[in-house]
Parts: sequence; C-alpha cells; structure tokens
Amino acid sequence: MVLYLTQDEVKQVLDMKSAFEAVEGGFREMGNKAIEMPPRVYLHFPKGVLIAMPAYMPKLNAAGTKLVTVHPGNKKEYNLPAVQAKIIINSIENGSPLAIMDGTYVTAVRTGAAGAVGIKYLAREDAKEVGLCGLGVQGRSQIMGLMLVRPKIKKVKIFDILPEAIPPFIKDMKAMYPSVDFVAAKSAEEATKGSDIVITCTPSSTPFIKGEWLKKGAHVSAIGADVAAKRELETSVIKKANKLVVDFVPQAFVVGDFAKPKEEGAISEKDIYAEMGEIVSGQKKGRTSPDEITLFKATGLAIEDVGTGAKVYGLAVKKKIGTELPN
Repeated sequence: MVLYLTQDEVKQVLDMKSAFEAVEGGFREMGNKAIEMPPRVYLHFPKGVLIAMPAYMPKLNAAGTKLVTVHPGNKKEYNLPAVQAKIIINSIENGSPLAIMDGTYVTAVRTGAAGAVGIKYLAREDAKEVGLCGLGVQGRSQIMGLMLVRPKIKKVKIFDILPEAIPPFIKDMKAMYPSVDFVAAKSAEEATKGSDIVITCTPSSTPFIKGEWLKKGAHVSAIGADVAAKRELETSVIKKANKLVVDFVPQAFVVGDFAKPKEEGAISEKDIYAEMGEIVSGQKKGRTSPDEITLFKATGLAIEDVGTGAKVYGLAVKKKIGTELPN
C-alpha cells in the first residue's frame, strides 16, 4: 500500500526541528560521500519551471524524488502558490513507492532548515541583529530556522518590495517570538547595514544587496535565487566574502548569484571554500574568525526533500496519519 499525505497531514507531523535534523543529517552524509544525487533536471515552461530532484541516502534509509514547479506569477494570476511540489518516497529494498505526499510545505520548511544549517556553522554565535529581505512563505521559514539555531537574536529588520506585506508579517512573528524586536526597514540597504546575519529569500531577477553594506563578521544566507534568471547579490558581495560556501557546486554555478559573476570573470569554482556537507561532516571548518564575512549560497538539494520526506513518512506511520492507496 502507498500512503498519501495531504499538506494538512504533513503539517501535523513536520516541524522545523525535525526538518533541521533531516537536512543536517543529509549534509553530513553528503560530506561523507554516502549519498547518490544527480544534479536536478529542469523543464522550462513559458511562465516557470518543473524540476525533478531524486536522491538516495543508504545510511538514513531514505530514497525518493521531488517534482516541483516554480511559477513566480502564480499568486497574482491564479491564486496558487509560486512553488508547488509532490514528493515520492520509495522502498530501498524493492523500489516500491511507500508514500506520496504534498511537497510544497516540505519544501518551505526544509529550505528554512537549510538556511539554519548555514547559520549554525557560519554565523557568529553571538549574533544579535538580522536583516531579512523577502516576506513570502520563505521569509517565515527562514526566521523559524534562524531562531532554532540562534535563539538569542534580539532584533530583525524586515524589508520587502511590497510595504503592505510588512506589518502583518511583523505581527505574526512577534506572536511567535515575543522577545525579538521585529522592525520595518525602508530599504534593503537599511536591512543589511549593521546586521550580523543577512537573509535574502526573494524571487528577484535584479541583484539588490551590495558588498559595501556588509559589516565585519557578517554572514549572508542567500536563499532566493534558484534558477539562472534569479539573482539577489551583486558581484561585490561575492568578492567581499572571505568564505564562499555552497550546498552543491554543480548547482551553484547554474543560478544567477554565481552564474553571472562567473560570466564576468569575477569568480570560478576554485573560489568556493567548501560545500556545506564538508563542513557539517567535519572535513573543513566553518567560521574561524569573528571578523570574517561568510556566505552560504543555497540552491536546494534533493537530499533535503527526500530526507525530510522520509522523516515525515515515518512520523505519519507512527501516528497513523494519511490515506492508504492501492498499489
């Protein structure tokens, strides 16, 4: 039998802590070269893309594929999420599908968890002030991941190109984290300057973060650009960072944040300090100086989806949640 899980059912069993454990574990296995994960496959539609993302992690007993579509105009044109996904989890023993689940919520939470892994290993432990650019689903998820690994954060400056989105976002965040001062920023520059951690999670096609805005010891968590047409960081950010860390080198140079600087001759693969898996597995060190500027470029990995999906499946079986479908 195949277990089918709706988004509401996934939400019943998946929290940020569980997703973080799955994502961090996946990075560790990747660093130990104990996974199988080809670069993701793209189909380009007129208004978006479909991406196939398979992965296999033997030691975590996880195998499967995520199919995800990214259509930035969906909310305005169709009142649908910009990101929609399904995850299929397969048996390692016989290949049979074990579960089909909504992957849209999994994608949101595991992306927040991936950003949190970067913050755990690369941001200053005494970080107090954060700048967040982008208040969609991912803005919320990134804050949840941030607060899991840096619970002593005191202030978060919020910026979005839609000013009307800021007050309700701040209201929701204050309800979740009453000890944090969430304040509106008038620009990306205001959100970035003075911040110990800068998080970007927008669908922007035009870079809007400048290297000159970064303070000593800052960590940049670049989340939004996941295809060639998207770009959040100016080349000056890439050049100012002392450590460039990516989730997966072959994917990093496909997305705009690194593809464009490479075209300009400002960066190449040899400038990458590490893949995140190398740091999580202990093969390379994360932050080694309070003053160094670190950057984590997350593109999104199948190990994050499949690892989190496998955890969701196990929790759902334990709690007897979901609908069994015939093979």
